[in-house]
Amino acid sequence: MVDTYSRGYVLAARRMFCSGILLFLLGLASLWAVTRHSANSWECDPACRLSTSTTWEVAEWAGGALAVLGCMLAVASFLMIRWRGPRTQPGKDGP
Repeated sequence: MVDTYSRGYVLAARRMFCSGILLFLLGLASLWAVTRHSANSWECDPACRLSTSTTWEVAEWAGGALAVLGCMLAVASFLMIRWRGPRTQPGKDGP
């Protein structure tokens, strides 16, 4: 059983939360950069249409993945701290 009140456990949850927030913000920034008008260009062969290059498509998918991963990490770390088990007595090995 994992000691959920140890410093290592709380430190890991805190780092997970900070990493999750950082990844979420990085993903949102990437999505914002893709949705700007500079990522799209007009192609006029027979008819003019708005197109996006493959690089920007990959950046859009990566930004979405980072935002989802960051959100999942932040929620998981929040639940790690919130759903900690009860404290065990110092001399007790089991129930």
